[in-house]
Amino acid sequence: MSKNIDLSKLSKKPSDKGQHNKPAPLLPGQPGYRTRDGRSGLDPVDMRTEAAHTAGTLLKRPFSGRIRNPFALLLLAGLGLLLITPFGVAISDLKNAGQFSLYAWIILFTTGLVGMALLVNTIRNLIKIVFR
Repeated sequence: MSKNIDLSKLSKKPSDKGQHNKPAPLLPGQPGYRTRDGRSGLDPVDMRTEAAHTAGTLLKRPFSGRIRNPFALLLLAGLGLLLITPFGVAISDLKNAGQFSLYAWIILFTTGLVGMALLVNTIRNLIKIVFR
């Protein structure tokens, strides 16, 4: 007793047509997660998570070397110069026998370090724009 088996059905892989049409699952904090299906978008935890994700993305851009807008690079360079200026003034005042407290040095060193990082990344971004 042999069964009638269609060989064309055996040789084909099972097709999952719906597998590639599904949207990617959203993670908390990603845009659209707060207003996904069945949600009002007013959940305070989801709102804070999305705001934190956005703020992290905006803070990461100046330091990652991915800014291509010349106007944004000009603003980034200006901010870097503005942050590094107090550090330079403090060092010149120290040469003239000025005194600063430890907290003032910590603040000046931190702002100077951030300013240097912004200036270095501005130069890196400019090099990427010019030599791409």
